[in-house]
Amino acid sequence: MSTDFQRRYDNAKPSYIKTNEKRFADLPAGSSVLIPSPQDIEAVVNDLDGDEAVSLTDLRTELASRHGADGCCPVMAGMNLRVAAEVTFQAMDAGVPVDQVVPIWKAIDPAGTLAPKLPGGIERVRSLRGGVDTSSDTPLDPPLDTSSS
Repeated sequence: MSTDFQRRYDNAKPSYIKTNEKRFADLPAGSSVLIPSPQDIEAVVNDLDGDEAVSLTDLRTELASRHGADGCCPVMAGMNLRVAAEVTFQAMDAGVPVDQVVPIWKAIDPAGTLAPKLPGGIERVRSLRGGVDTSSDTPLDPPLDTSSS
């Protein structure tokens, strides 16, 4: 059974803040924790300049800052990043031009665990990011040449 990411995106709760009862991941007990929506993740990505990229850690920091929280839940940030990415990639696969979608690939590490799960996988993320992993400035394989088929 496949996941309906568009439905998950459309039905996502708005971002909200809760208080951690006990320590979780890098978030201490008693801290205010943002549970981010896919839409708020997209908003941060849309504010990136040009070829600028953002790591998941920095994305979480920015989301928490925008909402006045001490931190951002790493699990929900990762899950909702995937929801936003799947919706974006589905739109592109349906013919929406790349310049008319949220450039969500700017928040996806080609060497991370999310890229292989997405349509087109690691190579698509690398191609969309222009063949450079800006988080480490390490050249990757060149973008895919899809002009000859």
